[in-house]
Parts: sequence; C-alpha cells; structure tokens
Amino acid sequence: MWFKYPQDENTFALEYQFFFGDSILVSPVTGDDATSVSIYLPQDVFYDFHTLSAVGGAGSFITLSDIKFTKIPLHIKGGAILPLRAQSAMTTTALRKKDFEFIVAPDAQREASGTLYIDDGESIKPSSFTDVNLRFKDGKLEIRGVFGYKPTGVNISLVRFLGVGTEPDGVLVDGKHIHGSGYSYNPLTKVLDVVIGASVPFVKDLTVQYL
Repeated sequence: MWFKYPQDENTFALEYQFFFGDSILVSPVTGDDATSVSIYLPQDVFYDFHTLSAVGGAGSFITLSDIKFTKIPLHIKGGAILPLRAQSAMTTTALRKKDFEFIVAPDAQREASGTLYIDDGESIKPSSFTDVNLRFKDGKLEIRGVFGYKPTGVNISLVRFLGVGTEPDGVLVDGKHIHGSGYSYNPLTKVLDVVIGASVPFVKDLTVQYL
C-alpha cells in the first residue's frame, strides 16, 4: 500500500493489506478463528467488491465484522474499470468461452480507465490479439482498440456503473436508447446495471452512456 500511497505515512507499517494488481485492495483476516479485522483505507474513493457500494476512505482505520470464513474483504480503488468474466468455470479453456462484464468504479473526479488484452492463450507468438482501452468520463464508457482476436460466442453481457447518485433518465448503447428493461438502478448501492446481451459480441468498439 505504501507503493500506491507514498505520501501517506500510515501505509508504511501495514504488513497484511496489499493491492492485487492496480485496483483491488485485499485486507485478509489473519487472526485464528477471527470474524473481524481492522483495515486502513487511505484518503481516496473505494468500493466494496462484494456489494459494490461506495466506501469513502478517510485516511483512517475501520473495523469490518461478521466476516465469513469463506470470504476475503476486498475493495476496488476508485478510478478503475475492471473487465471480468460474467461466470466462472472449472478450466481456463472453458472460462475463455464466457461473456465479459465491465465494472466501472469512478474516482473523485468521476473518471475511470482500464485495459484488456486477449489472445488464444496458447501460442508463443499469437497470430491475432485483441487490445482495448477502457475510458469513462461524463457518464460515458468507451471501449476502443484493436479487435484482432474474436472468440466465437463471447459477448459483453453487462456493464455495471458504480457510485451513480441518482437514477438516470435513460441509457444509450452505441448512441441508441435502450428500453427500460435493459437497465436497472439500485438506489441503496447506487449501482446502475446495463444489460448488453448477445446482440453485442465482443468484436468491435462500444460506447455505453447514462443520461
């Protein structure tokens, strides 16, 4: 954590919390038979990975309680766009056939970014690959890049916008309005789910915007 927040001296002595990649803060429970843990959240925007609710970091310690033994406390750092598979699978081969979903977690400036690279996962020198940049600003997600590797049957099934203060007046996918049944808003978690579905295979640029 001190690498991410070098100006915050409170992170220097933290032994157990760490970032997995650029954006996932892991805060493991390390005590024997413990169901609670004290974690440090720097002055930043975070989102609970499991509930997707915003958690404002205040540069202080907080206590998480009633943690199940099968659960690891995770937080998403604001400013990230996470490309995830919509479903899990038993093997890597099977996982590569699953759809994608994107989680947009804005920072304090209401912006976020990310990247995604895909190839066949086997060739030393792949003959084709997909390499896209993900950008979010002013309520609009843009997915743009090179789509050389086009896995059959893999779509963008869902886009989840976190920290959306109020229910939007509408949603555009590639500039076209989608029906109300195509998206849902949770006023408690402030999460907007936009269902993309099989009509949008992951083979070209895409924009999703809420109004």
